[in-house]
Amino acid sequence: MKKLAFLGLGAAALALSACGSNEADTLNEVEAQNMEDSAINDLAAEAANASELEALGNQAQQLEDESANAAALSDTADNASTAPSEVEDDVQGM
Repeated sequence: MKKLAFLGLGAAALALSACGSNEADTLNEVEAQNMEDSAINDLAAEAANASELEALGNQAQQLEDESANAAALSDTADNASTAPSEVEDDVQGM
């Protein structure tokens, strides 16, 4: 009977020790996966910010170009509008 009890206790101890180590491994795997997910999310956020900054820079450049083109057209329109008045002044002076 003592041998049977000793075998039972030994088997139970082995079974419990095997279960305990698996839980620790599973927890470490979950923590490692969370760290990897966090790192991937951080990289994705940095990439999104970089592309957004590039898009904003392109948009600013386009606005500057449009502003310069509008100013050039405005100067051309001003020169064209003053030319007829000069002609009128010349005609009235005759």
